[in-house]
Amino acid sequence: MSDIHPDISIASPEALPPRDDEPMTTQQMAELLCLAQRAEEPDAYDENISRFEAENRIKLLKRKLDG
Repeated sequence: MSDIHPDISIASPEALPPRDDEPMTTQQMAELLCLAQRAEEPDAYDENISRFEAENRIKLLKRKLDG
């Protein structure tokens, strides 16, 4: 039997929101580069941005490409 209370859920690290100062992941880097190329916005890609900023840029580029 587990010592963890049943009403407490354990989140995986992927489920936690990214902190502003963490570098973007390799997956984000690849996705951002691909989207920036497809949207013809090379300035949208910067390998030195945070996870949070990468996620925002990815969302914006997806909206541009879908709209």
